[in-house]
Amino acid sequence: MKKKQLFLIAVSAVLLVGLIIGAVFLWKGFSADPIEGSKAIVFEVVQKDGTTKEHNISTDAEYLADALVEAKLVEYAADGMYTVIDGIEASWEADKAFWWITINGEDAGVGMNDIAITDGGHYEATYTISTY
Repeated sequence: MKKKQLFLIAVSAVLLVGLIIGAVFLWKGFSADPIEGSKAIVFEVVQKDGTTKEHNISTDAEYLADALVEAKLVEYAADGMYTVIDGIEASWEADKAFWWITINGEDAGVGMNDIAITDGGHYEATYTISTY
């Protein structure tokens, strides 16, 4: 009985490691590679009241966070999150608010540090209050 339990634990551990490795490869495979050179992007901020503000940005930055820091549109927090965008703070502690990031209308699925920008890209930060 004990050998069977050890065998099941070993198989489970191998499967778990395989799943983790597979997830990393999938994530890397679907991540866009950064593009060097000058790019013109639109960064739209949807505020708490639903109003929007568009920022046209020209940048040589390869990742969205770097372009937004250059444009002074975000403030980097000590916990690694960008809680202030365009002067507006989204506080999880205060009201479960966060910034939802989309690329050309689709959920980014990653943080701004990992979003490789493309020339002509449209990026959006929407002030969102969690229902959880």
